[in-house]
Parts: sequence; C-alpha cells; structure tokens
Amino acid sequence: MNLKIYFIGLLLAVVVIFSGCGSKGVQTVKVTGNITIDGNQIEQGSVKFIDVEGKTPTGGGSISKGTYAANVPLGKKKILVLGTKLVGKEPLFADMPDSPVNDKYEQVTPDAYNSFELTPLEAEITAAIDNLNFDLLSKFRK
Repeated sequence: MNLKIYFIGLLLAVVVIFSGCGSKGVQTVKVTGNITIDGNQIEQGSVKFIDVEGKTPTGGGSISKGTYAANVPLGKKKILVLGTKLVGKEPLFADMPDSPVNDKYEQVTPDAYNSFELTPLEAEITAAIDNLNFDLLSKFRK
C-alpha cells in the first residue's frame, strides 16, 4: 500500500514540475534579421522584443556577426538592442603579472537603443518574419 501512495505522490510531483507556471497559450513566432550600426554589422550582442502593453513575455535572441533569430510572442513590440565588439584582452587580476586574460568588449550601441522609454525601434509582430532588419545610428540621441 505504501508503495502505491509513494508512486501516486511521485507522479503528482512530476506533473506539477512539468506544468510549470509559465505563460500558457502564448503563441510565439520566429523573427530573424540583420542589425547594423552606421551600415556595419554588430559583432555580437542581444535583441529583445518587449510587449508595449506588457501582456506577453519578452522575446529575444543573440546577435552574432550582424544577424539574429528570436522567438517572439505576437503583438506590438518595442525592440531593445545591445551591441558589443571585441576590443582586445584584459588581465583577470590587474595586480598579478601572470594573470589569465579575458576578452574585453566595448558597447557599440548608444544607450537609447537599450532603453524601453527611449528606443525608436518598434514592430507589429503578426506572423513569422524573415529579414526584420534594423540599421542603428551611432550618433542617435533622444
């Protein structure tokens, strides 16, 4: 009898774990494109699609060599872009002569492109989109 109760408890625990508390019923579509700044590809970074009304989860993806792919819920979105480039190496421990080194990155996108209140980038996502491209300006200020 105890084995049967244990098995039922275990089964219920598995169901609860896999049901999660995420956003059920939110349809997402694949959005792809290129992101450049002043006509040059952004080496790496991230792109986020934030629902204007805050009703669906944020979608997003990574930028690599100027291209991105993201799973995005349907609706009107503001797009945030954070682009970086590799500018060299830096020691992990500044005061240690034989310190290991890490890659050093520099932000190439103006802060306004990574701010919900300031970004000029918007899109209405109604279906999957290929080539939703953005050409950012390094001198952009809002």
